[in-house]
Amino acid sequence: MKSMLRYLAITVAFAFAAITASAQALIPAEDFARRPKLDRLTFSPDGKKFAALEESKGRMNLIVGDFSGGPVKQITSYESNDVTGYRWISDKRLVFSLIDLKGGLATQRGGGLFAVDADGHDGRALSQTLQKCINDVSFICRQTEFFQRVRGSEDEIIAVSNERVLDSPDLVRLDTRTGKRTVLTDVNPGRVVEWVVDRNLAPRAAMSNDGKLLESTFWYRESDTRPWQKIATFKFGEPRFEPLNFDADGTLYVRSNLATGDKMALHKFDPMTGLPGEKLASHPDADLHEPPIIDFDSGKLIGLRVDADKPSVVWLEPSRARLQATIDQVLPGAVNTLRLLPDKKAFIISSSGSDPGTYYIFDEDKRSLREVARPRAWIKPEQMGRVEPIRYKARDGLEIPAYLTLPAGKPAKNLPLMVWVHGGPWARDDYEWDSEAQFFASRGYAVLQPNYRGSIGFGRKHFNASLKQLGQSMQDDVTDGVRKLIADGTVDAARVCIGGASYGGYATMMGLVREPSMFKCGINVVGVVDLKWWIDIGYTDFNSFDAETSTAFLTRTVGDPVADAAMMEANSPRLHADKIKAPVLIIHGGGDRRVPIAHAEAMRDALKAYGKEYEWLVFLDEGHGFMREDNRAAYYRRMDAFLAKHLGR
Repeated sequence: MKSMLRYLAITVAFAFAAITASAQALIPAEDFARRPKLDRLTFSPDGKKFAALEESKGRMNLIVGDFSGGPVKQITSYESNDVTGYRWISDKRLVFSLIDLKGGLATQRGGGLFAVDADGHDGRALSQTLQKCINDVSFICRQTEFFQRVRGSEDEIIAVSNERVLDSPDLVRLDTRTGKRTVLTDVNPGRVVEWVVDRNLAPRAAMSNDGKLLESTFWYRESDTRPWQKIATFKFGEPRFEPLNFDADGTLYVRSNLATGDKMALHKFDPMTGLPGEKLASHPDADLHEPPIIDFDSGKLIGLRVDADKPSVVWLEPSRARLQATIDQVLPGAVNTLRLLPDKKAFIISSSGSDPGTYYIFDEDKRSLREVARPRAWIKPEQMGRVEPIRYKARDGLEIPAYLTLPAGKPAKNLPLMVWVHGGPWARDDYEWDSEAQFFASRGYAVLQPNYRGSIGFGRKHFNASLKQLGQSMQDDVTDGVRKLIADGTVDAARVCIGGASYGGYATMMGLVREPSMFKCGINVVGVVDLKWWIDIGYTDFNSFDAETSTAFLTRTVGDPVADAAMMEANSPRLHADKIKAPVLIIHGGGDRRVPIAHAEAMRDALKAYGKEYEWLVFLDEGHGFMREDNRAAYYRRMDAFLAKHLGR
């Protein structure tokens, strides 16, 4: 990039030509595997400088430029690592971490924390996580990570660090020039997993966790000189409240589902009663789990983040609300996040299920919107599938949120279907550009991504309905979504495949076991195939650090290997390979610590023993996922060939 100015000269086009996937040659698999060459553009606190990651000699390095013009300077020059996450800590200084994007996931050992001036001078290593993880026998790295900026300081940050006590992270005030550390949490409740500081940087609220008892405790103190008070202890799966952040008046905001027993709402904390007080906001379909937006300088509450079917921000400040409405009108259908800049300008990141992200500058005085850059410029949103949030009822009446991606240029009728099940299972799919879903859509398949029971963000009841239901009602949620699309005429019942990674790989195999006539093929990526092994295998990252904690959690969520032995065996697909009729593609990482390759090998051997059709692909240098671009491209090409063989186009 010669200069950021050449990106600022591009004016956004509001009308796109009708280009359809069917009228074009297939988009190369490599396009879905490629990483952006320019990424993560952000502005300094005063809005006068910008930073971004840009490829230089095959590595991602940090660049900085002045918004008013002039040359853009590369301020890091790594040749064997890549800069990944970074933050402005003042108008003059940044912190960042490293990764090796040319190495497989199994070779990664953490990224450290480093600081550098915006002009490239005075670089300093603040935490050598790379070396410490290599030398550490556990899979838990001793590391220091950015927590927040310090108002009025050009050089200091608040960091969270477990370098003093491995299983109980501290908050430290860290000078990024001298390396001096001041521990802010010498007096703390212990085993804290979440800290909240007030406007004076005093830790005043915390959540600690007892993994063995599956209990979390809310702690609070009136000032940094007062003792910590235990406010409440919550058992796993029960209603609770948790601290989020403080405003300038000292009000602590909390998320709570005590009142409803289900969705998390935003409340003010009442220190007199030790309970959530005034309710400020709630959503009928989703938890309000994100901290409210507090203006960094004034400390005032200015907005709320909502992550329902689509993410959004509700601005409480009238000027921002008006600006958001204007941007949303100009860029309809997109998720538009804004950052105010000097001279009545705003930086916009606009994305959607079809657009991996476009950067814009909006000039309020001129009422003009200019495109700054497309980090994945080779991805054409008009060629991508259309993503629709949908909801359907499972057979027991539970409402299941989901996303349906429809291939471009094809009517939503009698389509072949790829059911792509997310991992976790305690995670969720979001409304965003998803490389796998869009890859499948580019080949002409509709894609269903169900947020089955257990998916987070949809309330306590949705989560609790998953307890010890792997392969059972959780599986029904997936199947019932397919049946709904078939009944609607959207999907051709004769051309349905299932796939997914991690828990999604497990759901793939259980889908083939339980519905041998529904699914014509399955793609199992790094999937669990034996529920008892999930707990018993002693070299996974679930129990490598604290076996008692992981066993307590998995026993409650997955099953007790003794009391629930029959249930777990009935829902372990490697023990039921005889019921599988459809061909299976098994893909795994040779260095996977979360789901060791023993799972994949056992599933392969069971299929082979019964004469079942399967294909096998292992990336020896990868782990629980695939990082190298060449490996990811090979992964997409192999899935493409497998689906074309068994579903057609």
